[in-house]
Amino acid sequence: MRAPPSPYNAAVKVGIDARALLSERTGIGVYTQEIARGLSAIPGIEVILFAPKEIPPGAAPPGVRTRTDRHPFGTVWVQTLLPRRAAEEGVDVLLSAVTIAPARLSIPSVPVVHDLTPLTHPEWHRRKTVVAFLPWIEKTIERAARVIAVSPATAEELAARFPDVRDRITVIPHGVDPRFSAEAPTGEAEAIRREYTQGRPYVLSFATLEPRKNLGALVAALERLWRDDENRPDLLLAGGAGWKSETLAAAIAGSSYRRKIHRPGYVAAEAVPALFRAAEAFCYPSHAEGFGLPVLEAMACGTPAVISTAPALLELAGDAALSVPAEDVGRLAEALSSVLDDPEIRRRCSERGHARAALFRWSDAARLTAEVLRASCAARPAA
Repeated sequence: MRAPPSPYNAAVKVGIDARALLSERTGIGVYTQEIARGLSAIPGIEVILFAPKEIPPGAAPPGVRTRTDRHPFGTVWVQTLLPRRAAEEGVDVLLSAVTIAPARLSIPSVPVVHDLTPLTHPEWHRRKTVVAFLPWIEKTIERAARVIAVSPATAEELAARFPDVRDRITVIPHGVDPRFSAEAPTGEAEAIRREYTQGRPYVLSFATLEPRKNLGALVAALERLWRDDENRPDLLLAGGAGWKSETLAAAIAGSSYRRKIHRPGYVAAEAVPALFRAAEAFCYPSHAEGFGLPVLEAMACGTPAVISTAPALLELAGDAALSVPAEDVGRLAEALSSVLDDPEIRRRCSERGHARAALFRWSDAARLTAEVLRASCAARPAA
């Protein structure tokens, strides 16, 4: 008698909540796009992207089918139309890439937990984000067939908050796009500096301008360096305007060095690798992170990085970056001074970062995710 097929090789139709592809592509949008691309390349996996509105051209990976609605409220759509659309398409399992899953769903769900900051620090977020998260997170985790956490730190925090889910958590780190590499075309750095910083060298921040990213501390740290030497590199704050950033905007407007602080806003995905390569250093002093994808991208480009001691960032960078407590502006200034002025520290961070980044591949993330999804098809949510 032939053995039944392994759940790890079975054909499966995967639905993905693709709401993160509807706006400027930040971390969860990158995840959604790359995991859809990687899953669709695995034999036996069919992927359908679901969204409450039409997905912009180029956001969905080539060859991946989409099913969209015309619904104005994503949070309502998840709980009402998404379960219906998944059933109509014969989906076997739902990957909830924005974490929250429908409360009523006839197929297994696998939520992806990027971080729990809407729960632990709602003051860092917009009200609509908190409203979309807090009422639904417990039911989402409770009913999940499996849960994917993007880092060991996130998995541990999740298990501490929801102990019953510990045995259902799988840690699957992100990967890094091959476009993020240390190989730069001739003249690229000069062209980037002319476009973004009036030709001057710069320290790069690449993050949405919002409280969790702690960018006020970065501004204050560089102001200390500029007071000693105004010829030190400028600051390039690349990223969307975000929310609750009035304090940061006021600090920049009131700075004696505001001419050295550049805010280009959201930068299109195709230009981002060059921003990293042209930077003298990258700084990511976040109060908290679930993974820290920009740090991985900086390391892949060989750009020396200074990070906070947020657990997920320490896990990600290992000994390839300088780390300081997020609240310590003085030590942040010292770390930036070291990475800018000491050739040996720059070389060590660049080489170690590049080597470490090579360990993170989206193809591995997709393969591990496929295993979780196939195994989840044997489970059914509780009634």
